[in-house]
Amino acid sequence: MGLLTGKVAIVTGAGRGIGAAIAKGLAREGAHIVLVSRTRAQLEEQAGLIAEYGVEALIAEADVASEADVKRVVQETVGRFGAVDILVNAAGISMVSQSEALTLENWNRCLDINLTGTFLMCREAGKVMIEQGRGGKIVNITSLVAHTGIQQRAAYAASKGGVKQLTETLAAEWGRYKINVNNISPGYIITEMVQKLIEKGIHQPDKMARRTPLGRMGEPEDLVGPAIFLCSPMSDFVTGHTLVVDGGWLANGHLDLHCQAGIDPEKLK
Repeated sequence: MGLLTGKVAIVTGAGRGIGAAIAKGLAREGAHIVLVSRTRAQLEEQAGLIAEYGVEALIAEADVASEADVKRVVQETVGRFGAVDILVNAAGISMVSQSEALTLENWNRCLDINLTGTFLMCREAGKVMIEQGRGGKIVNITSLVAHTGIQQRAAYAASKGGVKQLTETLAAEWGRYKINVNNISPGYIITEMVQKLIEKGIHQPDKMARRTPLGRMGEPEDLVGPAIFLCSPMSDFVTGHTLVVDGGWLANGHLDLHCQAGIDPEKLK
């Protein structure tokens, strides 16, 4: 038996990238999965992969920024499985722009999906968890920009910083119901979204690898273990916490200065 056998998990952004990896990881541990995304073809592909683990997968094509869609997803989950035990909010978009050129439309779009979508999913799933009376696990996905300033990320940073604070507030508020609410802050993970930024020259993988003490960019699978921990009984006394999974990126300051200056750190030993 897996750590999550018989549990019911809703995973947003489950069509690809981090969300898809976490959904498969939870399924391997025995959870039934509700796959949420705006792209049905991607969801169908992931549902086929999850079926191999002997659990059920429900496809829920939805926009997390739509209150009506979010309510429908949770209602369909309860209708199919009778419960909501786990919620992972991995749906999100990037937004890279000089702040003085950032349009209100793009600002709103980024916050609507990343922050408002996370709130709506937490609110609706949280209602069910409270009514069930047996607790629950909520894991939100933030970002390095929730911890440090990164240029050209005003909307993205505001949205992810908001998610971090939302998580801490919900953890404080819902602890009485035994609902654990935590964050995972990924470092630079090679997803389809990040790959597009690499192709545009916005991200430079070699420099990122040098900036990271573990010497590489992350893969979606690197988030699976942390997610399983936060969704399982192993984390029953962990709430309001942000688990940074970045290969040491945030911890590293001095080495980056040498890399930027073109100095080989080995020569400084």
